[in-house]
Amino acid sequence: MIGDAVAHKRIGDAVHQAFFTGIYIMKKKLAISLIIIIVLLAFAGCSSQNNEGADAAEASMPSVTNMAGSTTASEVCNALNDAGLSNVAVFNDWVLDFADSAGKDSRLTDKWVQPGDNNPDLAACADGWEKHHDFSDADCRMTAMLLVDGLITAEKTDAEYTGTYLMFDVDAIENTDRYEVIRKNLGLFTTLFGDRALGENEAPSEVYGNMWKEYGFSISNENVSLVSLVFYDPDFRQTFTGHTGVLIKQAEDKYLFVEKLAFEQPYQAIRVSDTDQLLDLLASREEYYGSEGEPGPYVYINGDYIGELR
Repeated sequence: MIGDAVAHKRIGDAVHQAFFTGIYIMKKKLAISLIIIIVLLAFAGCSSQNNEGADAAEASMPSVTNMAGSTTASEVCNALNDAGLSNVAVFNDWVLDFADSAGKDSRLTDKWVQPGDNNPDLAACADGWEKHHDFSDADCRMTAMLLVDGLITAEKTDAEYTGTYLMFDVDAIENTDRYEVIRKNLGLFTTLFGDRALGENEAPSEVYGNMWKEYGFSISNENVSLVSLVFYDPDFRQTFTGHTGVLIKQAEDKYLFVEKLAFEQPYQAIRVSDTDQLLDLLASREEYYGSEGEPGPYVYINGDYIGELR
């Protein structure tokens, strides 16, 4: 009987131990499950915040992208197509080719960011282009002319170009198959963007606008404009178009500006709510200003003088 009692006690202890062990395991599993749920919710919260931040950046204006991948390149090209611009597929090829040659170290963006957060490595861009190409890159004027091909016309053009400022543009256009579409309208190109001497009693700020009127320039699409920065060289008393880009009006408070910064420098698209916002961004570029006391570039939208960039 004593043996039976001992046996019963051992069985009872085992059952008791198993019962509490089971409860412990269940509590442990429950705690682990709760930890996993908390972690997942935290990640979901971070992801949601990141997405909200990205959406806010995309929705805010001004915002900028280098179109360094299919995401924003496609978006911008769709907008160009919708607005009736020309050679958009060619433009897309130029943009992606530039981004590919520049490489990841160039810090080119394929998303919309605030202007101050877009800081490409210009040296890496230039090195990448020269490493992968044996011909000249396009610049701002060549890119703009590609997109407004067929939209911009003139009643007449200069018989020949005798200036010097466009020598690199002209050399690239004449000697590179890629730029054949611009070559067909070379006279229009050099007349529009080339250096011009001041006329008698003509102010530097008047030269470009007077040229538009004299040559009968016009753009057939009311939602498409050329924004041009016209510089004055007081030593030679000449003006020239130092920078230009294409401005698209998408809505009353939504504009898209597409530009190439320079030879071997990035392509860029900027979203703004009005032209004043765009001019403020252009005015922040130090490279557009000469010595102290010299006037800033003259801003034109098509042939209309807007004012001096300050």
